[in-house]
Amino acid sequence: MNRKFIIICVSIFAVGLFIVAIVAGLKKPQEKDNDNAKATEETSLEDEITLKSQEGNYSVKITAVFEAEPNSTDENAPKAERVAVVVYEYKNTDITDGLSIGNTHFKAYDKRGKELKQYPQNGLFEPSEIGESGVFTASVAFALNNDNNYLKIEYYNDTASKKPDATFEQTW
Repeated sequence: MNRKFIIICVSIFAVGLFIVAIVAGLKKPQEKDNDNAKATEETSLEDEITLKSQEGNYSVKITAVFEAEPNSTDENAPKAERVAVVVYEYKNTDITDGLSIGNTHFKAYDKRGKELKQYPQNGLFEPSEIGESGVFTASVAFALNNDNNYLKIEYYNDTASKKPDATFEQTW
């Protein structure tokens, strides 16, 4: 009788471990999917990103990135051998109070991962507030002090956030 008791106990224990392993295996992909949902959306030039904020929905896309000669009347402008101008478009889907996306929503990095300073380039398209269903094109410039023709551009819905809502990469 002791032998039967031991076999039954071992069998119950093995079945219990099997069930725990199956349940644990089912939970891991769900946790992984949650991590993917929180990941920054990486896009290419001309890809439109649709975003949701507390106020409503809107979209952003980078329409062009080009190099320009530094041209600023601002005496506090950072040193720049070259300037990368980023042209972007934003659409207000349903924000009733209006939408304006300025240069503070963007950060850029060079190929080495160094954050680039914004440059007050003359002749940029300044952002403007648009109403519901409106579309607007604006631009922001970054000081370049190397010969790399690469930009990683991060967009932040919340300018105080440490995590970008979208990342665009561009070479020229």
